[in-house]
Amino acid sequence: MGIPADTLCSYIIFGPRILRVLLLIAKLKRSLTPRQYIRLLDTHDLGKKVSNRLMSKVGIRTEGKVVIRPPFYFERGNLELGEGAFINSGCVFLDEAPIRIGRHAMLGPQVRLCTTSHDVHPERRKSNDYTAPITVSDNAWIGAGSVVLPGVSIGHNSVVAANSVVTEDVPPNALYAGAPARFKKWLVVPHEA
Repeated sequence: MGIPADTLCSYIIFGPRILRVLLLIAKLKRSLTPRQYIRLLDTHDLGKKVSNRLMSKVGIRTEGKVVIRPPFYFERGNLELGEGAFINSGCVFLDEAPIRIGRHAMLGPQVRLCTTSHDVHPERRKSNDYTAPITVSDNAWIGAGSVVLPGVSIGHNSVVAANSVVTEDVPPNALYAGAPARFKKWLVVPHEA
């Protein structure tokens, strides 16, 4: 067919070219077993070299092997992913500003990272959008369904509980939960116990 399977995989998982690729897959699907078809949609079983090459084609920078479970949505590819980062299914990254995911950080299903927002005043809302980067530090964990708003940094080893809305920075080694997310307790890190 002329298009390597790993190229098809990158477009399916990572980008806005989905409609064109789905048409190509529909043609290719007839010659694939169900197991092969599923593997096209998942980077987990790809080697580090292939996985990194796929992500670099769409602008995503990686520091090593990462796992991204489809579907995964983003706008620009303005992403940097650390070694061992894990992004579960259904995550959405509105990445007008940079998003940095640290080493061994984990994002649960349906997590949304939004670097863009709007003024809340009705008359300024249409024209006054703003962007700010988001950082998820090393070994942080963001629970399923959480939303992280522009300009927020999640500290290393911190946990954001499921379905939280993070509007402010989370310090290292902290548990935050709620909407808006608030401090709940300090976490014990194994080497500090």
